[in-house]
Amino acid sequence: MNTPIHITDTGKQIDFQVGIYSVKVLGGWHVKTNNFSLLLKEVAGDLEIKSKETFWRTQSFAYGKRAKKIATIDIPKQGKYEIEFLNTNALQVKKSNLIMLSAFQNYLPASDLQICVE
Repeated sequence: MNTPIHITDTGKQIDFQVGIYSVKVLGGWHVKTNNFSLLLKEVAGDLEIKSKETFWRTQSFAYGKRAKKIATIDIPKQGKYEIEFLNTNALQVKKSNLIMLSAFQNYLPASDLQICVE
Protein backbone atom coordinates (compact mmCIF):
# COMPACT_ATOMS: atom_id res chain seq x y z
CA MET A 1 0.00 0.00 0.00
CA ASN A 2 1.40 3.38 -0.96
CA THR A 3 -0.41 5.83 1.30
CA PRO A 4 -2.06 5.76 4.74
CA ILE A 5 -5.85 5.57 4.96
CA HIS A 6 -8.00 7.58 7.38
CA ILE A 7 -10.17 5.27 9.49
CA THR A 8 -13.21 7.20 8.30
CA ASP A 9 -12.51 6.21 4.64
CA THR A 10 -14.37 2.90 4.59
CA GLY A 11 -14.83 1.38 1.15
CA LYS A 12 -11.44 2.22 -0.34
CA GLN A 13 -10.09 -0.45 -2.71
CA ILE A 14 -6.50 -1.72 -2.50
CA ASP A 15 -4.54 -4.26 -4.55
CA PHE A 16 -2.80 -6.93 -2.47
CA GLN A 17 -0.29 -9.61 -3.35
CA VAL A 18 -0.24 -12.94 -1.46
CA GLY A 19 1.47 -12.51 1.92
CA ILE A 20 1.27 -11.41 5.53
CA TYR A 21 0.90 -7.68 6.15
CA SER A 22 1.29 -5.53 9.27
CA VAL A 23 -1.44 -3.06 10.22
CA LYS A 24 -0.13 0.07 11.94
CA VAL A 25 -1.91 3.01 13.53
CA LEU A 26 -0.29 6.36 12.78
CA GLY A 27 -0.27 9.28 15.19
CA GLY A 28 0.84 7.93 18.55
CA TRP A 29 2.31 5.11 20.59
CA HIS A 30 -0.24 4.80 23.41
CA VAL A 31 -2.88 2.72 21.62
CA LYS A 32 -6.00 1.01 22.97
CA THR A 33 -7.72 -0.97 20.22
CA ASN A 34 -10.64 -2.09 22.40
CA ASN A 35 -12.88 -3.73 19.75
CA PHE A 36 -11.43 -2.00 16.65
CA SER A 37 -10.55 -4.18 13.66
CA LEU A 38 -10.56 -4.08 9.91
CA LEU A 39 -12.18 -6.32 7.35
CA LEU A 40 -11.04 -6.88 3.77
CA LYS A 41 -13.63 -7.99 1.21
CA GLU A 42 -12.51 -9.32 -2.15
CA VAL A 43 -14.04 -7.19 -4.91
CA ALA A 44 -14.30 -9.98 -7.50
CA GLY A 45 -15.23 -12.78 -5.10
CA ASP A 46 -16.66 -13.86 -1.77
CA LEU A 47 -13.47 -13.92 0.30
CA GLU A 48 -13.53 -11.90 3.56
CA ILE A 49 -10.43 -11.47 5.71
CA LYS A 50 -10.50 -10.06 9.24
CA SER A 51 -7.40 -8.63 10.90
CA LYS A 52 -5.78 -10.54 13.77
CA GLU A 53 -4.58 -8.58 16.78
CA THR A 54 -0.84 -8.88 17.46
CA PHE A 55 0.72 -9.81 20.76
CA TRP A 56 3.97 -7.87 20.18
CA ARG A 57 2.95 -4.26 19.53
CA THR A 58 6.11 -2.77 18.14
CA GLN A 59 6.43 0.97 17.77
CA SER A 60 8.23 2.74 14.96
CA PHE A 61 7.92 5.65 12.57
CA ALA A 62 6.06 5.45 9.26
CA TYR A 63 5.29 8.28 6.83
CA GLY A 64 6.96 10.72 9.24
CA LYS A 65 4.57 9.88 12.09
CA ARG A 66 4.62 7.68 15.18
CA ALA A 67 3.32 4.21 14.32
CA LYS A 68 2.22 1.26 16.44
CA LYS A 69 1.64 -2.22 15.00
CA ILE A 70 -1.78 -3.42 16.14
CA ALA A 71 -2.68 -6.30 13.83
CA THR A 72 -1.71 -8.56 10.95
CA ILE A 73 -3.57 -9.60 7.83
CA ASP A 74 -2.90 -12.84 5.96
CA ILE A 75 -3.78 -12.51 2.24
CA PRO A 76 -4.14 -15.99 0.67
CA LYS A 77 -5.17 -14.78 -2.79
CA GLN A 78 -3.90 -11.92 -4.94
CA GLY A 79 -6.50 -9.37 -5.93
CA LYS A 80 -8.33 -6.14 -5.25
CA TYR A 81 -9.88 -5.81 -1.80
CA GLU A 82 -12.26 -3.29 -0.29
CA ILE A 83 -11.30 -2.17 3.21
CA GLU A 84 -13.89 -1.73 5.95
CA PHE A 85 -13.08 -0.44 9.44
CA LEU A 86 -15.12 -1.89 12.30
CA ASN A 87 -15.77 0.00 15.57
CA THR A 88 -13.76 3.10 14.64
CA ASN A 89 -14.92 4.93 17.77
CA ALA A 90 -13.34 2.25 19.97
CA LEU A 91 -9.79 3.02 18.78
CA GLN A 92 -8.01 5.35 21.22
CA VAL A 93 -4.57 6.83 20.55
CA LYS A 94 -2.39 9.22 22.55
CA LYS A 95 0.83 10.65 21.18
CA SER A 96 3.15 9.35 23.92
CA ASN A 97 3.19 6.05 25.77
CA LEU A 98 5.21 7.41 28.70
CA ILE A 99 3.07 7.44 31.83
CA MET A 100 4.05 10.95 32.91
CA LEU A 101 3.35 12.48 29.49
CA SER A 102 0.28 10.49 28.47
CA ALA A 103 -1.47 11.33 31.75
CA PHE A 104 -1.69 14.94 30.57
CA GLN A 105 -2.59 14.20 26.94
CA ASN A 106 -6.01 13.81 25.39
CA TYR A 107 -6.88 11.04 22.98
CA LEU A 108 -6.51 12.04 19.34
CA PRO A 109 -9.80 12.55 17.45
CA ALA A 110 -10.84 9.66 15.21
CA SER A 111 -10.79 11.95 12.18
CA ASP A 112 -7.02 12.40 12.62
CA LEU A 113 -6.17 8.69 12.89
CA GLN A 114 -4.69 6.84 9.96
CA ILE A 115 -3.89 3.20 9.23
CA CYS A 116 -1.09 1.90 7.05
CA VAL A 117 -0.78 -1.67 5.80
CA GLU A 118 2.77 -2.80 5.02
